[in-house]
Amino acid sequence: YLSGAVRDKLKTAEAAASLDPGYQRNVAALREVQPADLSPSDITARLGAPWIPATDVVAFVKESMGAEIKIHHMPELASWTVEARQLGWIAAGTSEWGTERRHAGELLADALNSRVPQIFDTIPDGQTERRVLNVVDTEAAKEKLQKLKTAFQHWVWSDPDRTDRLGRVYNDLFNNIVPRRFNGDHLRLPGASGAFSLYGHQKRGIWRIVSAGSTYLAHAVGAGKTMTIAAAIMEQKRLGLIAKAMLVVPGHCLGQAAREFLALYPN
Repeated sequence: YLSGAVRDKLKTAEAAASLDPGYQRNVAALREVQPADLSPSDITARLGAPWIPATDVVAFVKESMGAEIKIHHMPELASWTVEARQLGWIAAGTSEWGTERRHAGELLADALNSRVPQIFDTIPDGQTERRVLNVVDTEAAKEKLQKLKTAFQHWVWSDPDRTDRLGRVYNDLFNNIVPRRFNGDHLRLPGASGAFSLYGHQKRGIWRIVSAGSTYLAHAVGAGKTMTIAAAIMEQKRLGLIAKAMLVVPGHCLGQAAREFLALYPN
């Protein structure tokens, strides 16, 4: 209960506590495990990040370039459209923040949609024409694109109110998960040989496999993974969670794994 999406759980508990004071203990427990908020220095606020509203991007353009534009965001398609033709007519759009061949509005759309700008020239080729990449103009557009991205990242955190608002949004959306902690101290392992006393990390591994199923035991060589797996298999069978188990090991470890399994569960 005190793991997973704990921020959402806290909101639910607070709503329940407003109706039934008995849930105050849930609220208190969940508040204790809330993740510490990430600071702006820990958050990358890039153009095109879905958690940043289009209105903030519009405000950035107005403050930086003095232009009124429209931006539409379709989260379902991860797509942004920019209506900013006027940036193709003013110096801020074609010189300071863009180029003559790729104005700031077009570069803004590139940034929002994670595109790399490419400028092509059309040249005659016999009876037809072909497009050739203009390396110089393309590199110039890329430089302006990077300037836009960097300026936006600085601008986002330059206003205290905006910093608080967007920081809250980011933390609530992405910094809201607490990993589940497993404790196997209660395990008695009926049927296991009393000649062995398993370590804490082994019991945690056993309980995680029994409780959660799919588990990766990133334990060092010699840490007792085989016995952990053997005990997890037998506990799942004892509890009726599985009917049969398949233990797959490298060929050269087959004999060792069988001996350890039978040593822990001789019957």
